[in-house]
Amino acid sequence: MKIFLNFLFVCLIISSCQKKKVETKVLHSFDDVNEMFELKNYENQSKNKINDSITQITANKDYFILKGDFDTRNNAKTGIWSLTNKTDSKEIQIDYIILGKNDVFKNQIIFKEHGKIDSANSKFYLVENKTLQGLSYKFFSPEMKSEISKEAKIIYTIYRNKKEIKIDSVVYKNAKRGKYFTDIRYDFKRGDHLAGYFSEIVSAKDPKSKDSLILGNNSIYFIEKFE
Repeated sequence: MKIFLNFLFVCLIISSCQKKKVETKVLHSFDDVNEMFELKNYENQSKNKINDSITQITANKDYFILKGDFDTRNNAKTGIWSLTNKTDSKEIQIDYIILGKNDVFKNQIIFKEHGKIDSANSKFYLVENKTLQGLSYKFFSPEMKSEISKEAKIIYTIYRNKKEIKIDSVVYKNAKRGKYFTDIRYDFKRGDHLAGYFSEIVSAKDPKSKDSLILGNNSIYFIEKFE
């Protein structure tokens, strides 16, 4: 699935060849961000074995610090990885989910400054008011330039003792601003699981052609356990 991320001006400071000279690198697209999350670009790495399959890695390059868990069995990043800058308050987080062999999905992409999420340019979700009587979800997706329309759908399944006991969905038509809220009410029991996914389809004008449209898809997987 192609993730559309319209984050135009994320400034991260990197050092130049001259020790006293500092220049600013502007990340114009997710391709630029993805490059900074590649471990091969970091020569200085420290590793801490968590268990037989997970190793925590902290990598340093110039002013950047990249940190997260690495699944050695699948040879892939897993969970939330964080890229921070020693010289400012900016942070980028990517939540990796391993779906299968050689199949890793960037589930959440979060831009922060001073610890606050830039919700207009991030893809993420929040869980609130979680009890055995239900919970609330908030899904956020990044804005695209020259958007025409947005539609979204949430599909979820409730499991009890590994059996499906309920499947339901919520549909959003003509959505605005890339924010989607929903309440799920159910008589949950301890040990129940709720799992599902959020999917948004966005259409926008193609800047290269007046008569063409661009279609984008933002997806997020989620799972909750009731204890």
